[in-house]
Amino acid sequence: MFNGSKLIKKIIFIPLGIILSIFIILLVTPLLFKNQLMELAKTELNKMLLAKVEFSDLRLSFIRNFPNAYIALENLEVTGIDDFEDELLVAFDRLSVTADILSIIRMQRIEVKSILLDRPRLNGRILEDGRANWEIFKVDDVSSTEEVAPVEITETDPFIFNVRLHRFEIRNMELSFRDDVNKIAAEVQLLNFILRGDMRKENVDLDLKLDIDGIDFWLDGIRLVNSANIGFTSVVAADLRNMGFVIKDNIFNLNDIVLKFDGSVDLQDDDINIDVVFATERTDFKSLLSLIPIVYMNDFKDLRTTGILSLNGDIKGTFNENIMPSANVNLLVENAMFSYPDLPKSVENINIAVRAFYDGVVFDRTTVDIDRFSFEMAGNPFSASLNLKTPESDLQIAAKFAGKIDIDSLADIIHLEDMVLNGLLECDISLAGRLSTLENEQFEDFQAKGFLKLSGFNFISSDFPQGIEITSTQLHFTPRFVELINFDAITGQTDISMNGRLENFIPFIFKDETIRGTLTLRSDKIDLNEIMSSLPEGEDSSSAEEPQLSIIEIPKNIDFTMNVNINNIIFDNLLITNTAGALIVRDGKVTMRNLGMNLLEGSMVLNGEYNTQNIKEPFIDFGMNIRQFDISSAISSFSMLESILPNPQNYIGRVSATLTLYSVLDEQLSPVLDSVNSRGQLQTHNLEIRNSPLFGTLANVTNNERWRNPAPGNINIGYEIRDGRLWIEEPIRMNLLPARIEIRGDQGLDMTLNYRIGATMPFSAIGSGATDILNRIPGGSTISEIQLAGFIRGNVRSPDISLSVADMASTITTAIRDQVTETVTHRVGEVRTQASEEINRQIEQIMAEAQRQADNIRNNVNQSADRLRREANVAADRLISEAAGRSVIERQVAQTAANRLRSEGETNAQRLEQEGENQANAVINAAQIRANDLRR
Repeated sequence: MFNGSKLIKKIIFIPLGIILSIFIILLVTPLLFKNQLMELAKTELNKMLLAKVEFSDLRLSFIRNFPNAYIALENLEVTGIDDFEDELLVAFDRLSVTADILSIIRMQRIEVKSILLDRPRLNGRILEDGRANWEIFKVDDVSSTEEVAPVEITETDPFIFNVRLHRFEIRNMELSFRDDVNKIAAEVQLLNFILRGDMRKENVDLDLKLDIDGIDFWLDGIRLVNSANIGFTSVVAADLRNMGFVIKDNIFNLNDIVLKFDGSVDLQDDDINIDVVFATERTDFKSLLSLIPIVYMNDFKDLRTTGILSLNGDIKGTFNENIMPSANVNLLVENAMFSYPDLPKSVENINIAVRAFYDGVVFDRTTVDIDRFSFEMAGNPFSASLNLKTPESDLQIAAKFAGKIDIDSLADIIHLEDMVLNGLLECDISLAGRLSTLENEQFEDFQAKGFLKLSGFNFISSDFPQGIEITSTQLHFTPRFVELINFDAITGQTDISMNGRLENFIPFIFKDETIRGTLTLRSDKIDLNEIMSSLPEGEDSSSAEEPQLSIIEIPKNIDFTMNVNINNIIFDNLLITNTAGALIVRDGKVTMRNLGMNLLEGSMVLNGEYNTQNIKEPFIDFGMNIRQFDISSAISSFSMLESILPNPQNYIGRVSATLTLYSVLDEQLSPVLDSVNSRGQLQTHNLEIRNSPLFGTLANVTNNERWRNPAPGNINIGYEIRDGRLWIEEPIRMNLLPARIEIRGDQGLDMTLNYRIGATMPFSAIGSGATDILNRIPGGSTISEIQLAGFIRGNVRSPDISLSVADMASTITTAIRDQVTETVTHRVGEVRTQASEEINRQIEQIMAEAQRQADNIRNNVNQSADRLRREANVAADRLISEAAGRSVIERQVAQTAANRLRSEGETNAQRLEQEGENQANAVINAAQIRANDLRR
């Protein structure tokens, strides 16, 4: 029987079940495979790149934007390795892509609905050797000579990656770039960009919108652009099949300058063909002033202006690996002025006419023509013109500068917040000719005349609180040279006065060639600490610590010979006085020739160089002749010396030296210890040493406090520093009367010690106890001095010092042996004499008396031998007992003497017994012979 209700249930529930199953699959699948996909992505990316890649999450969802798939990569960071270790290259909070699910399943003509890049941070850097931190893709191990056939994709291929984008957006991008080769740096803050359009169509209008809240740009450390704002809105007609783009409605603004563009851009293989013209939309002069940071950043809206502005140009040509597009820029300002309503003065009669052409194919055809640049400031007229051409082959110049600028009046014209600016600039300069005439010393073919004078100049700002004051400076121009009549300046505590002659000045200004000069420099005080702390690299207003010293790079295009006379120089914690000699600044280094100076309560003559030709590895190479430096001050002033002799307050006296020193310098101008090479001779004068661990140990061992603070006086030390260690070339000998000390060995600049020490000193210097012990030893009174030997190891702040008196045993033994031998010989002589008299008195009873005498000899000798044994043992026990509780050296001497007394007592007793036996036998034999003779 037909059951309608069951059929209806199947019709309803089966499709619902299928849909629910699909929904569950779409929901669960990303969760099931998420961790595997994340690890796979990280592994593959790190395999592909010479960088470290990390991200926190990979989100996959088929539900969030159904029927579109949503993929998001979150908190990605790409950091460098090797020379770019831990340096950020790319980072973003989120990169999300929304795409049509069905196009992904078909894997054909993938339709991407939107791409969002949220808060990306990009950091580009080019090193001095030309390597860039973005060169992170690994090169396949394939010979560069092998040709790889291109892969062709046809419509019949199962997968065609043909992305059809609807929207691309960048939010709050930050970008920084630094080029160490060309000395360029740039920063971009808060870049926002949106691209909209239906890219499924071959011909589509694309809507673009770009906003940048701040751009900064530096060239050679000079900020040329400060927090500039950029905006660009445009509709672009795109032919996506032929990659042609026509600019339609658009507007571009740089601060208050507004430009409109017309033209097209075509992408053809490796070429980009550009044909674009631009012109200002507004003609008011005020918009041009917005490019001047000090004007734009201070009440720009209140600025009053008059005058006509015209700015237009074009960019035309091909951009590829070999050529650039050419460009024209024309700027015209007529009868302009500006002023602030709350300030009393204005700048008037501003007239500017500039034409610049850049030839992207033949650079030598580039020209710059500033036909007119004139104004009146506070009633003082100023005018200038400059024409340049053939910049590559032989630069041609025609320039004039004439007028007066009253810098004092600037405060009455523009708002100078947190700034003091005064002075008067006067000039009248004319230049005309080719640079080749100067390079070939054909000075008569080049026109250069006039003067430039700056007086009463003063500049102080919050960023430069010590300020700079130029009392007066004058330059006189001729084709052959520029005469520096005077340059008198003060900055902070530093004053400088210079005069001299500068050659090749004009090629230096226009082509960055080497400037040559002979100058005289005089100063009462130069505070190098203050100067280096004011450099941008060392600036850190948040730190309360003393400013760190830093490397000062010497320009390679300066060739100056300077005769200097400086009364006071402050460098680190040194005060240097009466500096006089020659400085040669040339080819990235400063060479010192017989540069004499007083410092550290003594004097020094310095020869050598400070070399920054390789700014990554600057070095010094000096020869020094030092006289009478205060030792404590010298150690305190140089970190390398303090690593050799810590606690400078412990050394009193002076030192002279003749030495050489080479070292690579780190970023704080300190020696890199492993690179140090030095050799020389040191001579101390009236040296006294306080609280030395070595002499403290010597005082403890000898129980004599006089050794704790010795005064070795004058010492000669020959040394060499190499491979990170200081080697003593000849033993250091100290005559600390009545003692003599000798030290030899080496120590590391890392403070490790490896010295051997030997000392010879009288027993009287050890302490009265040791002398009393020796007086009880037979022959001990003949010993006059003791030998100490040991090692100094550990490190300079915690030395490990060991001393030994083991070598004294042989000295004590020799003295005892000599005394005992003398005693035995005397006693044997007495026995021999007694035997002879007995034979003479009893000649009639020769044989009987001889036997009695022999027996007596044996008995006497045995008694004497026993007495020697007893006396040696008693003396040994007494020495050990009396030395108990005394110093280490006294106990060691007593124990050694006691052992030797016992041994020598036994040996001498046995020898005495043998001698007695021989004498007894001799008496018997002699009596027999005598009896026989008497009988005859």
